[in-house]
Amino acid sequence: MKRLLPLLVVVLGGIGSLAQADTTVTTETLRLTFDGRGNLATAIACFPACVGDNVRLRQFSEQPAVDFGSRGAWQQSAYTDGAHRVLEFAGPGGATLRWRIPQRGYRLGLELAGVPTLTLRSGESFRPRPAAGFGNWLEQSRYLLIDAGDVRQIGLDEELEEADAAPAFDGWAGYRNRFWALAAAPPAPATVRLVAAADRQDAELVFDRPADGEWSFYLGPVEPQALKQAGAELPSIMYAALWFWLRWICQGLYTLLTWIHLAIPTWGFAIMALSLAVNLLMWPLSRIADNLQQDVNYTEARLAPELQRIKREFRGEEQAAKILALYKTERVHPLYSLKSLVGVAVVIPVFIGAFDMLAENIHLLHTGFLWIADLSSPDDLFDLPFALPFFGSELNLLPFLMTGLSFVASWLHQPPALTDDLRRRQVRNMVLLAVFFFALFYTFPAGMVLYWTTNNLISVIKSLWARR
Repeated sequence: MKRLLPLLVVVLGGIGSLAQADTTVTTETLRLTFDGRGNLATAIACFPACVGDNVRLRQFSEQPAVDFGSRGAWQQSAYTDGAHRVLEFAGPGGATLRWRIPQRGYRLGLELAGVPTLTLRSGESFRPRPAAGFGNWLEQSRYLLIDAGDVRQIGLDEELEEADAAPAFDGWAGYRNRFWALAAAPPAPATVRLVAAADRQDAELVFDRPADGEWSFYLGPVEPQALKQAGAELPSIMYAALWFWLRWICQGLYTLLTWIHLAIPTWGFAIMALSLAVNLLMWPLSRIADNLQQDVNYTEARLAPELQRIKREFRGEEQAAKILALYKTERVHPLYSLKSLVGVAVVIPVFIGAFDMLAENIHLLHTGFLWIADLSSPDDLFDLPFALPFFGSELNLLPFLMTGLSFVASWLHQPPALTDDLRRRQVRNMVLLAVFFFALFYTFPAGMVLYWTTNNLISVIKSLWARR
């Protein structure tokens, strides 16, 4: 027993020293814990700051979020260097780590040498929020690669080809979800291994023998200003799945919504005002589209009686020849009805831009409006005692309001040029489109549904004004 006592003291002392080896650094925007070997054991980002109203927090991993695979005994020291908190770690074989943490912002500096690996991980806390139906599209986590300005996003559950499993890149590599990202930028072009598999929910990126030198890390929100302050290439991850011109529309709508929010501090009313502003800005194009649609209506009404007669009396090639002859006689192009698609061509890009901008807008996260607890999730008026396939177990009120307004707009839609039969056909198509949008939007975030509901309300008001 006397011989075991000194050994027990040493073991307990070693355990105590390991427990004391963790170093916690709290800044205005980050809460970080480093273990005794320099691994980033816990990483929590706050937006817009760690104190104040409506703080959004995100923990990236329960395991070390940044792990160097280090072994042996390490020594550490800490000091302040200007605006940075500096942590230095020295290990066996000359391995060194020097972290620089700013007082504000989400970009960390790291000077490393002689470490065997560098692994980025996400954990259970970073997994997607449960979502039903099409809303599940938005909640997926993805690998993120910025290579010479080009952005690639790869699903964690994809079956990767060899080139995708270990891609070379010259920029940033990491992972992201709708609102948060963790990424690393090595000092030189590098190769990283991505771990992906069916049903995988957690990200893992491994740099084997990471290059010595100055690395950069971003741990923070997917938000334009925060990304721009951290790196010139990082804002390109916003709306990365879209074509460049659609990204411009998203950025323009985001800027417009930001300006509106300065005048209307409530985000829900700001989204409604955005829908109104977009309608006003697009009014000249909408007028052109309406005039083209009216031309198509007049042409359809003029041709309808003769077309019905031809379809009754002729079949096959003879019917087609008679129809073409009618078009020639009436000086109508066979594709005249395509003019009505101009309205769709005007609306759809702006719709997609508003859709993606509101989906990735972190300002809506945990932001309430009227009965809606969170504009970044479905409005969830109350939980149902059962779950419906695809639609889930929540009753969302906004999609019903949106669809009801669509039905009213359809009923009010009475173009004077159309015959009763053609008018009924157009109303039927509008009702079917409203039902499709109900299924599409039911599980989408409330902020997106609120925008389209307001758009439908504006359509009803315009139709009532036209009838007056």
